[in-house]
Order: sequence, then C-alpha cells, then structure tokens
Amino acid sequence: MGQILSNPIIDKEIDSGTDVLTAFGLCAMQGWRMSMEDAHVCAVDVGSENSKHSHVAYYAVFDGHGGSSVAQFCGVKAAKVLQSQESFQQGKYAQSLIDAFIASDREILRDPLLRNDHSGCTATTMLVSKEQQRLFCGNAGDSRTVLSRNAIAKALSYDHKPTLVSEKSRIVAADGFVEMDRVNGNLALSRAIGDFEFKSNPNLPPHAQIVTCVPDVVEHSIDYDQDEFVILACDGIWDCLSSQECVDLIHYGINRGDMNLEQISSRIVDVCCSPTTEGTGIGCDNMSIVIVALLKDEESVEQWFSRIRSKKHVANVSFEERRRAVFSFYDFPKNDADVFAVSTKKTDEHGNSYTSNEDEDTEMDRNEPPAGRSQMDMFSLESLLGANGIQVSQGGNNVSYIHGSALSEVLASLGGGGGVNQAIDEENDSDEKREKLEEVKD
Repeated sequence: MGQILSNPIIDKEIDSGTDVLTAFGLCAMQGWRMSMEDAHVCAVDVGSENSKHSHVAYYAVFDGHGGSSVAQFCGVKAAKVLQSQESFQQGKYAQSLIDAFIASDREILRDPLLRNDHSGCTATTMLVSKEQQRLFCGNAGDSRTVLSRNAIAKALSYDHKPTLVSEKSRIVAADGFVEMDRVNGNLALSRAIGDFEFKSNPNLPPHAQIVTCVPDVVEHSIDYDQDEFVILACDGIWDCLSSQECVDLIHYGINRGDMNLEQISSRIVDVCCSPTTEGTGIGCDNMSIVIVALLKDEESVEQWFSRIRSKKHVANVSFEERRRAVFSFYDFPKNDADVFAVSTKKTDEHGNSYTSNEDEDTEMDRNEPPAGRSQMDMFSLESLLGANGIQVSQGGNNVSYIHGSALSEVLASLGGGGGVNQAIDEENDSDEKREKLEEVKD
C-alpha cells in the first residue's frame, strides 16, 4: 500500500465544462497518500486550431507512481503533444493516440531533469470526433475508461497487468521477469509513460520494451440513442468499484435530479475513500474521475440530464449503500448522513485510541489546523520525514510518536546507537533521549 498519512487530505480539485460535443464533471483528491500523483486533461476542443477537421474533444487521466513528475508533465503537455502529431492533423485519431504516447516519452527524455526521474504514470485517454461520430480510447496501464450504453458498462480499455499472457510474453522476451505479480518484482503494471529504467534496451523499439508506453486503442461508433456517458478514472476508483457499479452510481445520481456531473464525481470519490487504514488497503490511493456526457447536436447539459432520466434506468443502490458495501469491515454510523465522515480509529502502542473526523462541507474546518496543533504537525512534518522512511503516528494526549528504521539510523549516528528503538518505544524515556528526538523533529 505504500506510505500513508495518519489522516486523509480530503480537499478536492473539482471542475466542470461543456461544449457542443461533450460536457464533463471532474473530481480529484489526494486522500491517504503522502502526495498527489494524479493529473488530468479535460480539453473540450483540441481540433479547431491545429487541424482542418471539425470539433474534437480530448480527455485523459494520468496516474503517477514513484513520484508525480511524469504525471504532471503529461497533465500540462499531453494536449499539445497530441495536436503536434501529423496523424492527428490528418484526422487519423487512433494512430494519433499511439504517436502521442510515444512522443510524450521522447519529450520527457529531452528534458534534462525529467530524463533521470524514476517516476512514471499510467494513462487512459479519449478523443471524441464530431466529424467521424466516433470515440477513440488509448490506454496504457491500469487506469480505465468505461462507456455507459443503455446503463450497461462497456469497456473502452483493458487493464495492463504483468500477469496477462501477452504482457508477460513481451516482458520475458525483453529479458525481464514477473515476480509477485510485478515487473521485475517491482512495478505492478506493465505499460506506462516514463519508467525509463524498464526501457533501457537500445536494440528494442518502444512497443517491445519490458515496460512499454504504447497504448491499446479501442474505437467505438457513437449511437446517441444508446450511448450516454463515458467514465475515465484511475485505479484508486476501480479498486473499489467494478465498471458496472460505477455506471450504476452515476445513473443513481442522475436520477436524483439534484446533482450535476461535478457533484456526482465528487460523491463517487467519497464512496471510494477508505474510512480507515486498518482494512484491506483499498480506498487509500489517490483518486481521480472524469464523467463525460455525450451530447447530441445542439443539446444542452440540462436537456441531456432530462433525456437520460427519461430512460428510467433502475439504479437502486445509493451512494451510502455502496460505501457500506465497499468497506463492509467497517462499523459505519447507522445514520446515512454520517456515512461520508472520514473517520480513523486506531490504537497506539500504549493502548490509547483516537479519532479524527472532518466534514467535507465545512470549508473553514478543512483549512484550519486542529485546535492546539500547528498545521506543520501531522501533514508537512510527515511529508518531510516520510520520504526518508520515518513515520509519524498520533498517540494519546496529543503526543506524536516518530518511528522507523531510518530514524534509528539517525539517532544512532548522534549517540552511538545503543538501545535506540527501545528508548523510542518506551513511554518513560530519559530526558537525554527525548532531547535527541526533539532535535530530529526540529
């Protein structure tokens, strides 16, 4: 699961937009992870300036791993890289997605800083062509794009896992191996932008490297009587929901009549954010989701909502019920209004329990540190120390405990190392050892 915070960061990036072809609602949240490594693109028209062809919409979700650098690069540059491809300017959209993925790798390698960066990102992308009345989805990795077709989930991408026969064959042929379901025992996915340590064979083309950036591309002819919306999301969402469950939740939100796409995407993130770190590990990842409505000619977003509601699709499972089902191990409050309160209940090494609750609708509470504690205490300090293998956990009486093998090494270098771990774990430390702990915290 990787390093996680003691409390999730539930501030959200939300956005929405519309054009003549599509409308979208976006939500992205850092959650329990030490940093936000997702990025996205919602470009409702990328075709008009650089292509002789008519309106083209472009959407993408980039899920970073090993750092945020490559994902952030793609979030900023991906649309321009796509527009610069000759295949895109010629209206060859399926090929243009492949060309853009490969060109993104090349652009990163030209950057003097990023070329030595060890991060990477999965990418799931979609082009919608008004002229061709088609969807084009390019995917590399385990993010996913799903179409709602008469309320039935249709895959527009396929997860690239190292255990798939086709993926494992490429990995082994490139002198790699799959161990513990990971590429070379390390990477849990087999296609990504970046990750150049797995693309170092100069005798192999991009599509044959141990990890390749080359996407699979799925095309789909749009039937506006049946095709309703498309979901693009990172694996933080798909770890918690199946494709059909996500489609059902969106229809539930549409049928309520009081939610827009932005609000529905935000509530799905709430459904998927784990209430505690003591479960299976799902729900503790960064989360990003984009819901894209497919608009008929001259159809407004309000008319689209009315049209989808008129189909009367049955979506009986509410957001609250789905959250209870996803995290069935957790004892949620009986009142549905409290189901979405992020709550952690842990027991520290001294048997003290503590709880932290945040209401997502209270902006002031989100921006102000808890009473009696500085903002640096649990978030900034954790980020600073966590990168070096030092963990911070909260004990009773508002006392923070710092632990981890890296801390032992630091204290050992300061004072000879004898019995350091024991000194940290015991509640009644000597004054001298407490002073050393305070030096590290400072």
